[in-house]
Amino acid sequence: MDFDTSPVLLHVGLHKCASTWLQKNMFDNPDIGLVSPWGRMASVAVTEFATVDPLAFDAVQTRVRLLAAADPVDIGDRMAVLSHEALSSRPHHGRYYAPHVAERLKATFGNARVLMIFREQKSLIKSLYGEFLRNGGRLTLREFIGTGTEPPGFAANCALSFFEFDRLLEMYTAYFGQDRVLVLPLEMLSRDPDGFVERICGFVDRPAVRLPTGERVNTAWGAVTYDLLRHSNSVIRGDALKPRTGPVFLVRRRALDLVDRMIPAAAQRRVSRRQDAMIVDRVGARYRNSNLRLAERIGLDLGALGYDCA
Repeated sequence: MDFDTSPVLLHVGLHKCASTWLQKNMFDNPDIGLVSPWGRMASVAVTEFATVDPLAFDAVQTRVRLLAAADPVDIGDRMAVLSHEALSSRPHHGRYYAPHVAERLKATFGNARVLMIFREQKSLIKSLYGEFLRNGGRLTLREFIGTGTEPPGFAANCALSFFEFDRLLEMYTAYFGQDRVLVLPLEMLSRDPDGFVERICGFVDRPAVRLPTGERVNTAWGAVTYDLLRHSNSVIRGDALKPRTGPVFLVRRRALDLVDRMIPAAAQRRVSRRQDAMIVDRVGARYRNSNLRLAERIGLDLGALGYDCA
């Protein structure tokens, strides 16, 4: 693979925006002509571009290590895909580094195209809170999103400014060029699944195919169940240097799966509505102008998909 000339698709997230579905159904699909030599979810991408010491980054050495880490397969005329949602930042961990990653990706891949999937902000923030709890978080939702009245030097984990998606689009366009960046709303996958797939296939100059777009992966628990998980995180603590796996975490997950099915749906909805109201109150209309600019840039009616564009 010649990183200066070989076409590569860089999928940079966002979190909770169908990454698993894309990795399973599109990014390693011979019918489309895409292949994932670094694995469907390329953990090496995080090591090389997100968590690397910024003073030690070297594009030449990164290319060497990426070639060594790739599966020894004949790519042929297929397009290689490097996919990991953490390339966009890890907002549920309070870690924001998207500009640095974009700069490193540009220095490494000379002929790349960039795909980013985004999601209506209030829905995404709520989903990220669930991911925060699944990763051992113990903050309440109020502590996670903040109040907006924090004193100087203090900030909540979830930085609301990150979700002004038009800025991410402008940044990647500045690095890679307007015709080499595609951003799409997650909601399009359910509202117009064939159009969603066709846009991505057209972007990488590959034939469109029919895919199981109704498939759901990584479905969430109810709000009450997540609150039980939050309390249990004070007792069941994982190793910060390892994934949260092992028998204790497996037993807890199975127990919470069972509890989630037993809790009355009305109770789950009641708590969920309170969370929604808290997020709506915190967010207000801060994303309206950003959404209007983004809708104009990508040529989609985001208001019809539930975004604040009034």
